[in-house]
Amino acid sequence: MNALTDKMDKEQSKRIILGIDTSGKIASLAIADREKVLANTTLVTELTHSQVLLPLLKKLLSDACLTLADINAVAVANGPGSYTGLRIGISAVKGLCFKDNKKCAGISTLKSLAMNVCNGEMSGKIVFSLMRARANVSYFGVYKLTGNKIECVNADMVCSNEDILKFRQDNDYGSIILVGDNAKEIKYSLFKEDESVVLAPIDKRFQNASSLCMIALNDDSVFDDASKLNASYLQVTKAEKDQQQR
Repeated sequence: MNALTDKMDKEQSKRIILGIDTSGKIASLAIADREKVLANTTLVTELTHSQVLLPLLKKLLSDACLTLADINAVAVANGPGSYTGLRIGISAVKGLCFKDNKKCAGISTLKSLAMNVCNGEMSGKIVFSLMRARANVSYFGVYKLTGNKIECVNADMVCSNEDILKFRQDNDYGSIILVGDNAKEIKYSLFKEDESVVLAPIDKRFQNASSLCMIALNDDSVFDDASKLNASYLQVTKAEKDQQQR
């Protein structure tokens, strides 16, 4: 039994994960194993992911001296976020995984954002992950940092910014770290005078695919067959609204 466990541990330690995040205006790709991030690229694309994704992937693999055959599995941000951006990222991952029979992991964008600030020194802290959905409405997730892992405290949702303030008032979390593209707006509109609510550093505040890799490498349960990979929008899409109105 010990020999089998040792073999599994060695196989997992050699696992190489590709992470892809196209959920917002940033296109982020990373390659990592359990020991280190092998390559990482993040580019503000203003939602032109379809034009830059594959060239970025090709360069990333080249920089890491790897090929797609070296990648064991793929992790992708599956929402919330830009409808078009999510579809582009998920479609690309499905294609990569179907082609070479790789497993994939669809991971919450909000969870990945929280992972950006996860390290041993931050253990016990609460993170509010905040992405702009529309005016005065945010995608909102609450996570607790525990060692080098994160725990979901409150399920991802779409809510008014006022609801975020009420949530803070109703829960005694102590200090809170804000991450995401709506973090700055929330800080200065709701928590300007609250010194216990702080913005994450600018280099930790936005989507970074290396966080997807870290989540996937720490949790085998996130992997599944590519045919089951779908976007989690958290709100009705325009196409769905149009369909309901017919």
